[in-house]
Amino acid sequence: MTSVSLKGVKKRYGSQVAVHETDLEIKSGEFLVFVGPSGCGKSTLLRMVSGLEEVSDGKILFDLEDMTFAPASKRGVAMVFQSYALYPHMTAEQNLSFGLRMTGHRKDEIERRVSRAVKMLRLENYLKRKPSQLSGGQCQRVAIGRALVQQPKIFLFDEPLSNLDAELRSSMRVEIAALHRELDNTMIYVTHDQIEAMTLADRIVVLNQGRIEQVGTPYEIYHKPANRFVAEFMGTPKITILSGILCCAESPHLLLDSGDKIRLPIAPYDVKADAAISIGIRPEDIALDDNSNLEFAIDFVEQVGASSNLFGNIGGHQIRVTASYGKNYQPGDRLRISFNPNKIHFFDEHGNAIRFDSAVRPKVETSKRDLSKFGS
Repeated sequence: MTSVSLKGVKKRYGSQVAVHETDLEIKSGEFLVFVGPSGCGKSTLLRMVSGLEEVSDGKILFDLEDMTFAPASKRGVAMVFQSYALYPHMTAEQNLSFGLRMTGHRKDEIERRVSRAVKMLRLENYLKRKPSQLSGGQCQRVAIGRALVQQPKIFLFDEPLSNLDAELRSSMRVEIAALHRELDNTMIYVTHDQIEAMTLADRIVVLNQGRIEQVGTPYEIYHKPANRFVAEFMGTPKITILSGILCCAESPHLLLDSGDKIRLPIAPYDVKADAAISIGIRPEDIALDDNSNLEFAIDFVEQVGASSNLFGNIGGHQIRVTASYGKNYQPGDRLRISFNPNKIHFFDEHGNAIRFDSAVRPKVETSKRDLSKFGS
């Protein structure tokens, strides 16, 4: 197992900065996921760790050994690409063993390593097939096996599942997670798919425009976003964001840009009255509530099996509500809703999360009956 340290790492292409100064500690044996929109620098950062991309500034250390300018072949890493990169004229077995044969490994050692990879990835029935005779999922398993036989210190994955359909992506996530549990190697994984990030990662690095927005566990990233970007990027359906002016003259309420008012069950004490803020509330934390005075009309219904995602509008802001399956909601239906007071996220005018000590959080007069809408 190997730890990785990025110290002031930067990547420039001429005058264009692709990755701004980055400091990051990746623990030995950790499964770390880089996630973010296209062009955010996540693949560039991965390629600098692999040695396929030259570092413009800063240092990359493996277990405190400076690897900044070491060639890729000397770093002890193995990379799995989005495109599989298998040799089309070779069988799966030949693809698995090719790298070892080229580096002069003994035949019995090659057979031992290939046999282990085949067993772990359940490839026994596909060894004599060429890539054109394999499904996308089978090709990706061969690509992972080819990395596995190298016995690398670090596994690097660059959007390995993006070419697969939804069902295959789901099954491959399970296989990659099982592989990490068995090997306990350091793994760095790049994806734009937040579901992959949330289900695979020990920790997630959220990137945007070449900068790290937040590093944390999946729980922290989802439930304690550092800013509006992280809150809006992570989560399906997206979090509802309502922006306006916080007014506290009588009771805390948000005066939306449209002039509509939304009464807030809580407000942070360290925000001045009349401050420009945004609140975020996730769809599952919004309840249908006939006793509420907050109403919206359904514009669109997304049926997702056991529940329905309802999309509507309040004061010019799109709102998303997850409702339990059981009623046939239709566009045009008008519903009353309320927010779970303990799940509201506050953001300042710059989009940064507003944190306040729970000890000074205003008490919320809410009955157990009301809270039951949101679960325990």
